[in-house]
Amino acid sequence: MDLLEFATEMLEEYHSRLYIYLDGLTTEELNWRPDSSANSIAFIVWHTTRVEDRWFHLFCQGKPDLWINGRWYEKLGMDKNQPVAKYKPKELEYFPILTMGELKSYFEAVRSETQKYLVNISPEDLEKAPGRSPFPESSSASRFAEFTIQRMFRQLIQEEIQHLGQVGILRGLQRGLDK
Repeated sequence: MDLLEFATEMLEEYHSRLYIYLDGLTTEELNWRPDSSANSIAFIVWHTTRVEDRWFHLFCQGKPDLWINGRWYEKLGMDKNQPVAKYKPKELEYFPILTMGELKSYFEAVRSETQKYLVNISPEDLEKAPGRSPFPESSSASRFAEFTIQRMFRQLIQEEIQHLGQVGILRGLQRGLDK
């Protein structure tokens, strides 16, 4: 199995498991936070979708992400320059309430674009370093700008797996095991 097959399978697995964890959750459960310094499921799903959007659009292709081009910031009632990460507890308090439909619509739009990219990339492209960061506003921007496409896959897959575990924990805290 080559890296592109592996990455494609991992992204499909993430999608499948994420939807299992989201199945049946109410808007209240999606937006519930165990305390004021914790993220909600809605925030985590939004965040990982934004990260994928930025990696595949800004980093890989050097074009605006769907957040901007698809005007998803408007559709989700957020600011065009909404930070992607590093929220303080007070900022999380004002994060908008998101519905299942909104989260899944944005995720599906981003994932569809990701899949289009994956079928058009060649194994040789994996060694390329585009020389740009998906997070130019971040203190890590220069580090990300050094990544190859191959390294980006490693970063994105580990982040999605990490956050999937958080979604599972938050669901479990609210519903108990296997509910």
